[in-house]
Amino acid sequence: MEVKLSKQQKVTVNSAEDIYPIMRQILRRENKIGQGQEHFWMVGLNQANKILYIELVALGSSNMAAINPREAFRMAIYKLAVQVIMVHNHPGGKVMPSYEDQDLTDHFIQAGKFLKVEVIDHLIISDETYYSFVDAGIFKKLQESEKWILPYKLKERIRNEGKTEGLKEGINEGIQIGEKKGKEEKIEMAKAMKQKGMDIQDIEDISGLTIEEIQKL
Repeated sequence: MEVKLSKQQKVTVNSAEDIYPIMRQILRRENKIGQGQEHFWMVGLNQANKILYIELVALGSSNMAAINPREAFRMAIYKLAVQVIMVHNHPGGKVMPSYEDQDLTDHFIQAGKFLKVEVIDHLIISDETYYSFVDAGIFKKLQESEKWILPYKLKERIRNEGKTEGLKEGINEGIQIGEKKGKEEKIEMAKAMKQKGMDIQDIEDISGLTIEEIQKL
């Protein structure tokens, strides 16, 4: 659900301090609908860092980690946003991130890279305060994480940097500088993406396999 914004709320965002007052206002307004529930929003920005939209992606979810990136980034693509900020609230008032909060951020950072929509921060808010992943220094570490990076991106990095060590068994096999992409590689790549829950159409586009071949994996 797209949140209706006033002209005063369509500000230029340079830091978490700029976005928090607006999100607190929205939280107070939406709490009339769902007191004590978690809300998850995506804030889209244009090239000048001005707010294009704020969308309520999930309400009352018991497991925010289950939010699908395709749903969260849909409005960003439609509105031609170049950057997004993740925002959600903790009804209990404590804004320290959980492991699931960090993992979701990690996932969305990689999804944003694939979609060419950069995730620039994640805010956890309450009625009194907020927590910024960027300000806390966590965001930079998550940007360097390889947990959710697409297999073909890993392969590109290895070829470019000349590295063949440090990869997990199954990904490391067959990867060398100047390697030839064969059918076996495409199958292994598709399996890895399928295990991560990627859409079959996206797997088809990246791996080059047919939908029928992917469904049999």
